[in-house]
Amino acid sequence: MRFDLGSRELLFLIIFSLLALQMLLSLIQVRQYQNAVRKLRGQGILGIGQRRGKVRPGEILILVYNPREDRVVSAQSMRGYTVFAHFKEISEYRDRSLEEMRTIGIEKDGQEMRFYRKRHPYDPATPSKKKGALIQAVEAIDGYLRRKKDAEE
Repeated sequence: MRFDLGSRELLFLIIFSLLALQMLLSLIQVRQYQNAVRKLRGQGILGIGQRRGKVRPGEILILVYNPREDRVVSAQSMRGYTVFAHFKEISEYRDRSLEEMRTIGIEKDGQEMRFYRKRHPYDPATPSKKKGALIQAVEAIDGYLRRKKDAEE
């Protein structure tokens, strides 16, 4: 018995195969993210920020902050265009205070979002996805500390 695929069936088979491969690779990347968060949890307060890339590479940044010592314990970043990106430790953020990280985050946000910032200046009070990954992570830590302080009062 011979099975002949027409051009239309072959095209659907190729498209289906590529979509299945994309889904598999995306699941691998989600697992990397979950493993990174699981490994860092318990070391301090986690702040996670993301910046989606259209022309530039996207980024996910995880900051771990210890409020007792007022310092960043760890910082990891996944940056890239494809699902083959991995988390890498950012040693220059380690042992910095939250205020230092906020300053660095605002500077990086100004660089990464420079065309957007010309029309829309940075405002920490405005919740927006149009912010750099580092400043989002710092703002997430700020929000957690604020909610914890309000709960104690």
